[in-house]
Amino acid sequence: IASRYRQNFQSSSTQTNTYAGFFVQDEWQAHPRVLVSYGLRYERESILRDADNFGPRFSVAYSPFESAKIVLRLGGGLFYNRPLLRTIDDFTLGRQQLFFDTNSLRDPLGKQLTVEQRRAFIAANLRFPETLRAGSPLVKQFGVTNRDFSRRLDAALKIPESYQFNAGVERDLGRGVSVEANFSFTRGIHLWREFNANAPVLPSGYKNFSEFLMSRDFANFANPVTAIRPLYNAANAGELVRFRQNAFNPASPNTVGRVLEFGVPVSIMSLASSSTTMLETALAALNSLRPDPGRGELEQLISAGNSFYRAMSVEVRKRFDAGGGFFGLANGVGFRASYTLSSLVDDGIVNTSDALVPGDFRAERARSLLDRRHRFVFSGSVNLPAYLAGITLSPIYRVASGAPFNISVGGMDRNLDDVGNDRPNYSGDLRLLRWRKPGEPLDPAVLAGFSLPRLGQSGNLPRNAGRGPGLFVFDLNVTREFQIKRGVK
Repeated sequence: IASRYRQNFQSSSTQTNTYAGFFVQDEWQAHPRVLVSYGLRYERESILRDADNFGPRFSVAYSPFESAKIVLRLGGGLFYNRPLLRTIDDFTLGRQQLFFDTNSLRDPLGKQLTVEQRRAFIAANLRFPETLRAGSPLVKQFGVTNRDFSRRLDAALKIPESYQFNAGVERDLGRGVSVEANFSFTRGIHLWREFNANAPVLPSGYKNFSEFLMSRDFANFANPVTAIRPLYNAANAGELVRFRQNAFNPASPNTVGRVLEFGVPVSIMSLASSSTTMLETALAALNSLRPDPGRGELEQLISAGNSFYRAMSVEVRKRFDAGGGFFGLANGVGFRASYTLSSLVDDGIVNTSDALVPGDFRAERARSLLDRRHRFVFSGSVNLPAYLAGITLSPIYRVASGAPFNISVGGMDRNLDDVGNDRPNYSGDLRLLRWRKPGEPLDPAVLAGFSLPRLGQSGNLPRNAGRGPGLFVFDLNVTREFQIKRGVK
């Protein structure tokens, strides 16, 4: 005998976006050894109200000598990304959802139906295995829209854009060999990030929420109708809740203490605890500091992210030729070898990353997870002669220094902003935070340097503080062409 029936409606979504763009471009031979290129591009995406997406481009190439063996190049422009439709959908779909749940039904006096009343309602109105439709009378009468959807798009959301600049020089060394050096800079702005628009706001005069929580006792009186306490609702809960830095019982730091003061029972909780109960109680105590105390986290997608890429690269190329090479072991050789010294700094792992302190993305700036300081790439093509089967070898070898990795406290919300992206405190040498080979023991000094921040505080460990292993990749393509005999009549 069923005691509950629930069904969701309008949970599919279609995002419609019309993309239009046009550009004008021109080249001007200002001098026999100077070529100037310039243009303007405009792009429009209907899914966002961002309409001022003009992207100018400019470049100049100059050969200072008559031989034209040296070319200097300079160029830059403004470029726009494409809106991420899946992300937009994630932040809009929930507003249209409709729920039917017999557990939400109320009687004429507004009281929730008892189990027996719900069973009687289901038996009278629903027939298994039939399901309801969004337009059925029951759903129209008792269906509830998703009023608690906790995501929204910022009204000023913009398409991410980047300012790109490059300066370089190329030198022809003869015999099909050339060398090129470049400096590149890219600044990304208006990158999408996530922001809890309903996080508790710290009152003035306090350095953090820990200080605020320890500054007073919080009322925990039971509701006279529901008998539910607002902060801590255990059977032995006190009329007041008091927070302190250290544990009430050092031998059991996650145990809630209890004292009697002037005949009033008080629950004692430690801000150093890792207990979920104390975390939830601390969040409840801060509820009145939210812009909207009637709801919890409100995830808002905003255009607040930034990235900074700088790179110096040197590249040597040899054009493929059909002559002999490698002491007669090859009928043709071409290759490309490049080294890049670069730095990529950003303030979020993905396009929906939160800052550790709500909205403070500048404090999150650190090496990107994609940052590899040193990169070397070699690729080539070698045609072997017929007596070596006429095989073509095309190797690609890539080597790069280690990328960083982030160290968190396992998804816990220690700083009480509703978001589980917190990082620990670390008092050791940051250089020791590196990857370990399988089976390599953990340095005790590293482990000893970590500690949990107190509830209401953020850890001091920077984002992406760990150093990962280097990258080595080798690919080899082996090709052999077979001629199928053919003729013409």
